[in-house]
Amino acid sequence: MSNDDVKKRMEELCEPIDRQILMCDNKNDILMLGCAMLEKVKTILDSQIGKEGRQIIIKEANER
Repeated sequence: MSNDDVKKRMEELCEPIDRQILMCDNKNDILMLGCAMLEKVKTILDSQIGKEGRQIIIKEANER
């Protein structure tokens, strides 16, 4: 899969998230959604690549 294919697929997968953001009524809703998404992401990463893998990804993202 090329970088362009990956980028396109990621955009497709983010469409439902974008719709949920548009459904938020205020800043508190957006913050609640963000917190809920962080918890889901943590669970997804832990189940797919393990806690250590998640920590590496988060560490590298913070270093950028």
